[in-house]
Amino acid sequence: MIIKEEIALPQANNAARDQGQRPTCIAFALSELNLRFAPQSEVLSPEYVYQGAATLTSNWASGDGVSLGLALQVASFGQPTEQDFPYQATEPSPPVSLPPVGLRLYGRALDLLPHDPDSIADAIRRNLPVGIGMRLTQSFFIPASGVVTFEQLPLPNALHAVAVVGLGRADDGAPYFRIRNSWGDKWGAHGQAWLPEIYIREHVICAFGG
Repeated sequence: MIIKEEIALPQANNAARDQGQRPTCIAFALSELNLRFAPQSEVLSPEYVYQGAATLTSNWASGDGVSLGLALQVASFGQPTEQDFPYQATEPSPPVSLPPVGLRLYGRALDLLPHDPDSIADAIRRNLPVGIGMRLTQSFFIPASGVVTFEQLPLPNALHAVAVVGLGRADDGAPYFRIRNSWGDKWGAHGQAWLPEIYIREHVICAFGG
């Protein structure tokens, strides 16, 4: 299937990122949203968001991940660049220290958004990337030629967050959404893929941005 791209936000041109085996997808998605406020050619630190949210989580333990609400709270004050607060290969050990003060932060207030396809598409048309949290199907793990095939049944307990950074249409006019994942360059087409509108409608459970 060939998708004709209609809108590509600047994030779509960046190299793929890889969260590794850590539960940090929300922090990576939020980093894509704040990226438009960072200096050109820089990327923002998901580690800063993740560790900041972990410090706000009662009885946090390595591997627990962080809630979207707390990650949004941290990211809304901005994030430092990856160079100033690098991503770590392994989980921090509790108790997690507060992030250092004095770092230059880039970002703006972020919040929950309507998660229907029309609202997400409207944000993209206004040049605003959107983070989405969704249930995963088996097809999400193996995009075919950069396109995730819609499947009705999600996998049990499989939740993930990505950033929507573009819009396109198939030959039959069906709308598709370009997403940036955080599973490295080998997933999809260099870390990105197209999601059909029905996947958004049926499996997305929240959207966030600002």
